[in-house]
Amino acid sequence: MTLPPDAVVRRRPHYRRDGAAVYFLISHRPALTLADSEIALYDALAAAVTIAELAALHPAACERIAAWHDAEIIDLLPPSPPPARPLVAIEPHMDDVALSAGGRLLLRRGERPVVLLSVTRESNVSGYWTLQREFFDDAAITKLREAESSLVAELAGGTHRTLGIPDAPLRYRPASEWNAESLMALQDGLAAYLAFPPQTSDVNALAQRLADEVLPLDPAELWIPLGLGGHVDHRMTRDACVVMLAEHWDRFADIPVLFYEDHPYSTYFPAQLDQIVGAFAARGTRLTPMPADITTVFDEKVRLVGVYASQFKSRAMEPKLRERSREIGEGAALIERAHRLDTRPQLPPESELAPDAAAIRAPRAAFEALSRETRSLTIIFGAAVGPWERSMRILLERFPVAHLRALIANDRLWETSEWSDPRVEVIGVAGWLGPLWREARRAGERVIVIQFAPWPFDDRWRQQIFKTALPAQSRILHAGLAALFALRPRIVCRHLGDLL
Repeated sequence: MTLPPDAVVRRRPHYRRDGAAVYFLISHRPALTLADSEIALYDALAAAVTIAELAALHPAACERIAAWHDAEIIDLLPPSPPPARPLVAIEPHMDDVALSAGGRLLLRRGERPVVLLSVTRESNVSGYWTLQREFFDDAAITKLREAESSLVAELAGGTHRTLGIPDAPLRYRPASEWNAESLMALQDGLAAYLAFPPQTSDVNALAQRLADEVLPLDPAELWIPLGLGGHVDHRMTRDACVVMLAEHWDRFADIPVLFYEDHPYSTYFPAQLDQIVGAFAARGTRLTPMPADITTVFDEKVRLVGVYASQFKSRAMEPKLRERSREIGEGAALIERAHRLDTRPQLPPESELAPDAAAIRAPRAAFEALSRETRSLTIIFGAAVGPWERSMRILLERFPVAHLRALIANDRLWETSEWSDPRVEVIGVAGWLGPLWREARRAGERVIVIQFAPWPFDDRWRQQIFKTALPAQSRILHAGLAALFALRPRIVCRHLGDLL
């Protein structure tokens, strides 16, 4: 590769040197072994430095830099763009723009400054979760993820900012509770938390914070997520962006505003795209598809995504990225697609935007038909609880005179330990057979059943997040429950958020 003397080299933030060995994060296997003469060259990369400066340190600097570049240990920064109003790209998490619109971003590189604005900041999420490795230090992971995003922004010709909101796992439970031993139980509840729909008060608060950050930047162009999938952070960011745009339409009407298709959720929820576009169209909000041919920069996009190596490896992400881009391009080209906002937006109800909108329509209608004067309501939590306090507060407000009974497995009672209310009765369940039989005899009393989940954890997680079909044993179980509760008005849902 050609290395101009004035090219700036930046080392990726994932590597640590111990003697001659260079390790990736907490790995015990060296990713690189340095010759004695290479140590000073490697250490010089702790800060941004030019090829010319490196060449003065080592006679084979260009050869080493080229090899380390191929190994994705270092990157070469592009020239700075000319001064201009920025392109502002908003993302729920520190990696979403690269995954969803990284090719489009690279095609535009050099035109104008880019501001990459992440809604969330503090995080304990890493690729080690799937391995159940002990790497949960939120301060270290947050610092690492910010360094990754700063490098991605530099590679796109810009800077990175964040609103500083904690990532969803840390909003669900504090950092001190997360470790390799507790991970499986916490992730079970986190799945229900992530699938809980954004609430109006949270959306409005985030919209104001976004406005405070974005309006002073006076963007020449704005990119925001379409909110595909069921992840609350993607849905809330989309909703808040729409509220911000509607409230300040005079500031945005004359600039391009693009909704990018969230990856990987665009792969798992292909029908949701038309559903969302249709829901906006039904309220007079027109979205026009804007495909971008990223064939020439696809490999560079994969490399850009690989900067987020704390979360995933580029080689693991490449197949799905290619598959989705080829699918959009109908096999003729690799395409990223966004949707241009052509009119002042009006936000549809969240239930019309959810990935399982059709499935939740009937239980939502049944729930909304319940009288505000309902005096007793039982909730049977067949799965994890998730956002306990928020769910119960919504129900207490919705039914101001009701006594709520919550049946929860004993091994999930810890989810309820930090909040209580005199009108909420928590009933621990050691085994379900007896309690369900007793509940069936309470004829006429209304009951909400959260679907039971008698299948392996990994499948349960995917079922909550990616809305995969219930396994056969669960369908049989719920058919039995329907017969058992024949005398009780019942609503069955995947999680309580489907109704709220």
